[in-house]
Amino acid sequence: MNQLYQKGITIKSLKSYFAPYFAGMTRPTANKFFLFLLAIISIQGIQSVRFLYTWFLKRIDTSSCLNSYYYLLSEGKISRSLLNQITVRIALSCIPEEC
Repeated sequence: MNQLYQKGITIKSLKSYFAPYFAGMTRPTANKFFLFLLAIISIQGIQSVRFLYTWFLKRIDTSSCLNSYYYLLSEGKISRSLLNQITVRIALSCIPEEC
C-alpha cells in the first residue's frame, strides 16, 4: 500500500470513522476492505469491481491483484448482514436525539 495514504490526516480520520466495519476482520482483510471503501468514496460510486481496480486500487495497492478483491467480496470474509447493521448504527448516530 502506498505510504502516503497511510500518513495523511484525512485517511487516518476515515479509517477511524470506518473502524466499526473492521471489527472481527484480520488486518490484511481490513486494509483491503478499507481501500475498497476509499475507492468507492473517491470515484463516487461503484460501476464494477474491475472499474474500481483499474482506476484506483491498482495504483494504491500494488501488491494485490483484481482477483483478490473479487475473493474478498465473494468468499464470506465480510458478513453483509453485519455491514448493514453497522451502517444503520452509524447513520442513526448522525441524527440528533431530539429528532
